[in-house]
Amino acid sequence: MALKIRPDPRRPSGGYAELSAEARALPETEATVSVFDAFSERFLGLDGWQSDRAEFGPYEVVRDGDRARLVIGPEIVNRIEEYAALKIRVNRIEAELSWPDDVVPMPGAARIGGLAVARAAPAETSTEATADTKGLLTGKLPDPGPEAPPPAAPAEDPAPEEKRRSRLPLIAGLSALALLICGGALAWFLMQPPSPPVVAERPEAEPTPPDPCRPEALAGLDGLPFAEGRALMARCGARVTPQQALAALEAGADAGDADALLLFGEIYDEGANDDPVETEIGLSLTPSASKAAEYYARARAAGSAEATRRLERLCPDLRAASDTLSRSAAEEYCRP
Repeated sequence: MALKIRPDPRRPSGGYAELSAEARALPETEATVSVFDAFSERFLGLDGWQSDRAEFGPYEVVRDGDRARLVIGPEIVNRIEEYAALKIRVNRIEAELSWPDDVVPMPGAARIGGLAVARAAPAETSTEATADTKGLLTGKLPDPGPEAPPPAAPAEDPAPEEKRRSRLPLIAGLSALALLICGGALAWFLMQPPSPPVVAERPEAEPTPPDPCRPEALAGLDGLPFAEGRALMARCGARVTPQQALAALEAGADAGDADALLLFGEIYDEGANDDPVETEIGLSLTPSASKAAEYYARARAAGSAEATRRLERLCPDLRAASDTLSRSAAEEYCRP
């Protein structure tokens, strides 16, 4: 077999593979790679399997004795299933092979009710009352008894002591009547049922909000608008897998989102690698100045001013490069 493939020994966790061929068959210092699925008869592209041929790279070719080696990354490895029948082309070398099973993708990373308050039952009201109390409740006063006969006419000159004695029975009667009225009112008050105690109800406890970084929420990142998805990735950090971040990024780029296109360019741009998607989540693609320029140009067309500044920084290097891809990118994307 002119072309061999194995896991990249420097990245045992997956996502990268090493292609090798005889050095004389691959004399160039850089190479592009295309992948054709013999079963579906489609080529692998950046957005998935497609009918037109697509090339990835260029990748750096390293000499190792009589072998020439290059490393491909998740942009290819994460899309291929084990034992897939493929036709892989590296520059002029083309080989039919079955994808080995040891080259693996990059790993991914109570209704609380209110408390019921029991209220005290009202006390039973006594139906018995004294005769005097009944009289008060019905508005009738007790019978005072037979009327006393009128007093005899006083003598012309009664003594002062006799005048004072004649008023004592009246005062005593009025006092007894007042005491009787007060006693009846007190008895009526005591017979009233007690008011039930007022118990303040406890408010319902607010439910705990769901965790926005739970796995089922992160699984739908690619279905969110890119601005929402990026904010969620920034909040959840390493709990987001590189595959989930790449899916969200691809969905945003397909929708023409300027920020998604700009971030794609930054990931391909070797001089821009400070975004949390790279530093915290760990999403990485093989650096390619021509690919970075392509995405910067698309982001610029979508209205990104930052993409314009990054393209202005990258274009001098593209113009000065000697490879065909860089010069083509400079002619196509570095025009005002």
